[in-house]
Amino acid sequence: MRKNSLKEKLDQKKDVFGTWIMTNSLDNAEILGHTGADFIMIDAEHGSMDIETAGRMVSVIRGTQATPLIRVAENEKSWVKRGLDTGAEGVMIPMVNSKEEAEQAVSFSKYPPVGIRGTGAGRAVLFGAAAEEYEDYYGQANNEVLVIPQIEHYTAVENIDEILSVPGIDIAFVGPYDLSTSMGLPGQMNHPEVLMNFKKVVEACEKHNVIPGIMTWTDGIEQHLNMGFKFLLGGIDGAILYTGVKQLVNEFKGYTK
Repeated sequence: MRKNSLKEKLDQKKDVFGTWIMTNSLDNAEILGHTGADFIMIDAEHGSMDIETAGRMVSVIRGTQATPLIRVAENEKSWVKRGLDTGAEGVMIPMVNSKEEAEQAVSFSKYPPVGIRGTGAGRAVLFGAAAEEYEDYYGQANNEVLVIPQIEHYTAVENIDEILSVPGIDIAFVGPYDLSTSMGLPGQMNHPEVLMNFKKVVEACEKHNVIPGIMTWTDGIEQHLNMGFKFLLGGIDGAILYTGVKQLVNEFKGYTK
């Protein structure tokens, strides 16, 4: 198994940035991988992404300087197992709200004796081929694969100390919109109460030696870095494509009748 370059950067206390891919386009995955982003997050929670397409995206992204990560649909053993069997070098698990759910997320992501992840001849081990690059995957995956629970509900913030006390968590990722919605403040990401919850997550991460992450946006990156977030994820491939073409269309219409 190759070294996880994203994990190395985080271990060196570097700030990292990545973007989402939600469309089913392998071409988009390749393009995004060559942008200089530290990682690409394949979204298998929302949209129509299937596990075969996600696996092919992992292979494409591995051919670039970016690290392939995957968000699975839920905190459930088969989803996590299949997500990691694609060869993704980290797994994001949605809606982790308690210590027990955090323990499950780690257990599903780690091979025995640490967890209960099952072994199998998936893409992560080149479908059982004896290629030298893959032969020690089972021995190294527990240390190299990033476990990323999402903190996207106010109850998760209330339980953040207990959640982050669970060994094996690498990154605590704040979902600002869902968090603000759970607080009765949908979309108010700069509301003082929402910002206070961001701060609570960062402080708990510092206490438990976990990397704080957040979904960011244009004009939000500086704010989030200054708050102490180290793992920033921003932009969605479909929205980026739409915005770029829409800008050209609007400019064209400005010169024509």
